[in-house]
Amino acid sequence: MSKPSRMEILELLSNGKITAAEAANLLSNVDEPAKAAAPPPPPPAEKAPAPEPVVATKGENGNEPSWFRVRVANLETGKNRVTVNIPVKMMKFGLKIGSRFSPEINNLDWNELTGMMQDMKTGMLVDVQDADSNEHVQVYLD
Repeated sequence: MSKPSRMEILELLSNGKITAAEAANLLSNVDEPAKAAAPPPPPPAEKAPAPEPVVATKGENGNEPSWFRVRVANLETGKNRVTVNIPVKMMKFGLKIGSRFSPEINNLDWNELTGMMQDMKTGMLVDVQDADSNEHVQVYLD
């Protein structure tokens, strides 16, 4: 005798010839061979090796800055309130995007700005202490 199909079991249940518990039992037996016949899942892919860390390269002069950094600290405690670190290469991209939305930087000449940064190499660009707001602001290239 062949095993009944799902449709046959459901018809028997709807006609009242079997109970819901019997239908559930029969349906579970119908589903099991299908699960057994299914191919096994593929083995998990081997984990890719971790990428090499990005190392900033120096320019020809050996001191070309790679980071634009901003620090805002509390004068009394010395604790940083704001810390911003932006890769110099990302600044160019950000300024290009920002120039579409802000007319103030639309006329900024990136070549002039990078020339100034190369001349300065690394170091402090702005160092301001504001006693009224109790803040110390530093902007520098690293």
